[in-house]
Amino acid sequence: MKRSVGTVALVLAAWATGCQFGLREDLRVRASKSTLRIGQSVQLSAERKLGWFRATVVEPSRVSYFTTSESMLVVESDGRITCVGTHGRPLESAWITASSGKSDGHLSFELLPDGPGPTLEFVAESTEPVPADAQSQWIPCCSEPLALTEGHQLKFAVRERSSGRDLTSAATGTRYTLFYGSGVPNDPQPSIVTGSVDGVSAKNFRLDSDKGIATAPESIGRWNRARVIVFVRNGELVGWREIVIIHP
Repeated sequence: MKRSVGTVALVLAAWATGCQFGLREDLRVRASKSTLRIGQSVQLSAERKLGWFRATVVEPSRVSYFTTSESMLVVESDGRITCVGTHGRPLESAWITASSGKSDGHLSFELLPDGPGPTLEFVAESTEPVPADAQSQWIPCCSEPLALTEGHQLKFAVRERSSGRDLTSAATGTRYTLFYGSGVPNDPQPSIVTGSVDGVSAKNFRLDSDKGIATAPESIGRWNRARVIVFVRNGELVGWREIVIIHP
């Protein structure tokens, strides 16, 4: 839960300063459905409100998104979202916020278990256990986290669950989206949202899809643990896994 505190604080701060959701938002976020089960995805779009009954579509490249819970509902840079868990509960919810310039808006989603689940598997050659004090219920569904000591590397592969086909390389069409605690995809500076230090971010966590190697930062600062959620997509196939960076 610690990972989403900064994001929630940002949402509450926006509300407190007058950007009350549904009242002063000038972007309308749309999706074909607002209920997702684990493994289901949907595409978002954004419209800028021009009046009570008028709006214009915002060019997708001009919209950025973030999620209030990256361990339940991830959002890719192009606005596709996927339910990746419900923290073991029968019903959960999360918001996706869209921003374009000075305009913003949000859409709330209900999240349910018992969906198709991941169709891609992120597997790694790791014998390092996640320490007991790093265990958490606030993780994505369907697989145990992987442990990676700061400054070390982890050999990994992405495979299609149904066939075992290797889809690790970006050349196969696989795209990687990483989350570092802020809810912003591939965030180079999560501290803007979390209010903490950037122990792990897009600047210092390296993922080489050609070699199938993930490299942890040399240091995660004052933290003993840091968490990265790796989300992978190849067409309609999706998968995800959490990596816990450990300060020994």
